[in-house]
Amino acid sequence: MAFSRKFAACFVTAMLMLAMFATTVFAADFDVNWSTGVVRVTGEGVGMSKYKNNPGKYRLTAAKAARMDAQSKLVEYIGVQVQTNATMTDYEVKEYVVKTMAQGTVRNAIEIGDPQHFEDGTCQVVMEMRLYGGQGSVAEVAYLPFKDEPKVAFPQPVNVNIINQPTVVNNHYTGLIIDCRGLGGVNCVMSPVIKNANGQAIYGHQNLDYDKIIQSGMASYAGDVSDSISSERAGNNPLVVKAVKLSDLNANPVVSVQDADKILAANQQDGFLNNCAVVFVK
Repeated sequence: MAFSRKFAACFVTAMLMLAMFATTVFAADFDVNWSTGVVRVTGEGVGMSKYKNNPGKYRLTAAKAARMDAQSKLVEYIGVQVQTNATMTDYEVKEYVVKTMAQGTVRNAIEIGDPQHFEDGTCQVVMEMRLYGGQGSVAEVAYLPFKDEPKVAFPQPVNVNIINQPTVVNNHYTGLIIDCRGLGGVNCVMSPVIKNANGQAIYGHQNLDYDKIIQSGMASYAGDVSDSISSERAGNNPLVVKAVKLSDLNANPVVSVQDADKILAANQQDGFLNNCAVVFVK
């Protein structure tokens, strides 16, 4: 029985890593702009052969096929995000619900420009969809597997005495900025985890409200500590710490135990993690 539990745990871990790898592999198929918060895809299609002698209807059916292809790609992108966020049990139980909801959600995608028709009879359509923004966003479906699960409390600092230190008590931080520069480049993902150097997760989707995550996401990605993205998300008095490394295919920042303690202690007072006021500097 112990072996079975251990095997199951290893299997879940392997599948989650595979899902994260799939996010990287599929990057060529999806144009994700993390600054503006949209994913863009290009759909391709051809017209119905029975309309070959009717150019107008042929172009209409080619454009319809291209739109369906674009929507199918968006459903695929959402599926990758769901697998990254969920445990295998969650995903197996809710797979049908998630797929059905994804198919409905992609109808909110916006068509960019006019269909492009080519001499060989093919048509291309560009569509984009919001990553966040509540109902009708990718996040609404991506985080569905744990929507009704109870939140997990943030862990206590390893050094509990830090909670009363003046550097924490007197600063009233408005957000958190983790500087990930110089570590090979942080990979942008929808469900990042912040860990301490001991491997303990101190910030993840299980700590947060579903409605807050789908509205604005768990974190923003900025080019500098002082740029507009950082100030808009983390406020005018952020706690700034340096990541010591990146884990899990460079998606998750790791900070020192001391910095992790400071983050957790400051959050107990100011609640910026609860509000997803988090920025990763690339």
